Amino acid sequence: MKKNKHKIAIFTDLQGDISSLIKSAVSLAQIIKGEIEILKVTKPSAVIGKENQLSAMRSLNREYILTDKKMKDILSPIIDNYGIPVNYSSTFGNIRNEIDRYLRENNPDIIVLGRHKSKHFNTAENRIINFVLSVFKGTVLIVSHDKGLEPGTKISIGSLNCSEAVFNSSFIDELFLHANSTLKAFNIVESSDVLPQKGSSIGLKTINYVFDHNENTVNNLPVYLSISNIDLLLLDGGIKEKDDISRLLNTYDMVRKSDINLLVTGEKHTHYNFNTTLKIA
Repeated sequence: MKKNKHKIAIFTDLQGDISSLIKSAVSLAQIIKGEIEILKVTKPSAVIGKENQLSAMRSLNREYILTDKKMKDILSPIIDNYGIPVNYSSTFGNIRNEIDRYLRENNPDIIVLGRHKSKHFNTAENRIINFVLSVFKGTVLIVSHDKGLEPGTKISIGSLNCSEAVFNSSFIDELFLHANSTLKAFNIVESSDVLPQKGSSIGLKTINYVFDHNENTVNNLPVYLSISNIDLLLLDGGIKEKDDISRLLNTYDMVRKSDINLLVTGEKHTHYNFNTTLKIA
């Protein structure tokens, strides 16, 4: 029986260099035998001003043409080098609404988002990440702007407060087949917590780093992660019920200042309604 490919979706506004973002998605597609589609969303207000309807339509058509050319210029060398097909589409509208529509219509397995290293949490980029983490049950790869994944190379994997359930899936099994021999497991615990045993379940040598949960640990965690030589850090997405979403967003807030790629594990590729007050500029 032929196995369906994992559907990988990239959301971008095409601001800045997105080559690292796409190459990271290609690296993941090579590992898990996935197919990639890029969705570029533009707010109409970013293209048209106080124009009449005819001028506005011309501006939108011009933007479609420019986007098509830019995407071809970016994708052609990547497709030629790595042999992974990448489809793309573009749309105008409210970013949150267009992402929601795409998820409903396409039901991807994995979403790939870009992340710059920033001291500020309330940026449009982080609001998009928070929104996706809140409404999407599947896996989310959040790519570092400076240190994305490289196609065709082994990766060093770490984990942060991950339960055994994270390591008991075929998706993670495929990932570890392309990893080096050691898992670096970071655990932030209260004094009464019992550490999970990971090494036996995934068949890898595991190095455990255990920290007490306090303000100093939380503030310095990005530094510990950045010097750990990890290419990809697993975060436990849990079941993604409402209580888990708050926990997940708090965990992301702790690690977002590091320059490591983050993989938030998820359930099956299912999108569902979740009332949220998050706003995207």
